[in-house]
Amino acid sequence: MRVHMGANYLGYELGRQLEQWLAGEGHEVIWHGAEFLDQDDDYPLFCLRVGQEVIADEDAGANTRGIVVGGQGTGEVIAANKVNGARAVTAIDVAYVEHARRHANANILIVPAERLGLDDAKAVINALLETKFGNVLDDARRIVNTNEYENSKTIEGWQITG
Repeated sequence: MRVHMGANYLGYELGRQLEQWLAGEGHEVIWHGAEFLDQDDDYPLFCLRVGQEVIADEDAGANTRGIVVGGQGTGEVIAANKVNGARAVTAIDVAYVEHARRHANANILIVPAERLGLDDAKAVINALLETKFGNVLDDARRIVNTNEYENSKTIEGWQITG
């Protein structure tokens, strides 16, 4: 799987460890963060880069996900979700991430380095990469409605029923 990654200064060390681990697991990892630790960097740039690349890959039919490593993850999830089509969630725990994948087709995971260590981060990332979207009609309709609103500011056009 192609994994787009980025991290701000608070998540840089953990992000680079996760990048190496994912590459070792056979994933194609593309780093969108700074090349070195910069105490003055800001997370929005990395979140937006990751989001844009995940959506571009999805639009091209690629099997892809995004991971951003930050401090607490709050601002990062807000920034990543500014990209049309991004469905970013903060990695709270494995069950939460599995639910987010299965029901909301989450495509970007925000890893809070101040809350998760390396082993827990690996576990939530595995949940993101391994859990399939359930493709249940109600869940799909909600995603389509949200996408329509992102693009046209209405959800009137997509009334999907069973």
